[in-house]
Amino acid sequence: MRLLLSAAALVLLVSPANAKAPEPPDEVAVVETGRAPCGLAAFGGELWVGVYETGMVLRLDHAGRVQRRHRVGRWACQVAVDERAAWVTRDNADEVVRIEPRSGALKRIRIASPLDVTLAARSAWVTSFETGMVTRIDARTGRVSQRWRVGGRPTGITVCGGKLWVGHGRDATWLTSIDPHKGRTRRLDVVVRTPRMPQCIDGELWVTTEDTALRVSPRTGEVLGHFALGETLAEAGLARSAISGARMIWVTNKERSLVHRIDPVSGRVVDSFPAGPGALAQARFGGSVWISSFAGTDVRRFDP
Repeated sequence: MRLLLSAAALVLLVSPANAKAPEPPDEVAVVETGRAPCGLAAFGGELWVGVYETGMVLRLDHAGRVQRRHRVGRWACQVAVDERAAWVTRDNADEVVRIEPRSGALKRIRIASPLDVTLAARSAWVTSFETGMVTRIDARTGRVSQRWRVGGRPTGITVCGGKLWVGHGRDATWLTSIDPHKGRTRRLDVVVRTPRMPQCIDGELWVTTEDTALRVSPRTGEVLGHFALGETLAEAGLARSAISGARMIWVTNKERSLVHRIDPVSGRVVDSFPAGPGALAQARFGGSVWISSFAGTDVRRFDP
């Protein structure tokens, strides 16, 4: 996998100086998936898991029981799901696979080096790391409808504030936004190198770089906060404590197999906790946070 498998990490833990850190969440389940579980997506009472080495896409219930398996081929990774279909990237196979949830029918769409996929405006949107492209695919027909050359090794993609936001790898220092209705693109400089994995959380854009989490306004593109965490960060996600109602941002650190927690209200990094070997993707599902162990063979459920 071209970007998410970069090596080397140095973790910097920062805790509130005058506040007691909360207890780490409970790891309540470890579900075997096969080698190198990668992307996660929750929809309609199921958690979809792309398993990189086995080429399977698993559908789990809230208890972690496998309800169905789809064999799409090796290098299955990022997943996006809605009521129409599930979409799975296969980077080394240069294709995206559309899965019809009921029949299990597969449609394969040739896309060079697909890294991430998201759904918006009745379309699947796919980033291509090697070619510098973003491709729009009609969600009903599976046909490519439009392409944008955004450059800068496009990586993660998400929807926030009514726009598509594209992260970039290597030496890029900008994000790209795409208006899904007018097709207009805009480059927004964030100064920090490699802003690669954007996520929309409570209407705000959070972006992980090689060693930092950024908080960004989706309206103006202004960087509202920098949080130094260490190297080889993967994704940011939202978790709410079922007990206290406290809101925190969780950021996975694949190389150190950790999750860092950020309090967005105080602007502090609260703590970190172990989250399985090669902690990579995460998804909110049934009141819990599920995290894939890319260097292992399982996904893990945490109750915040």
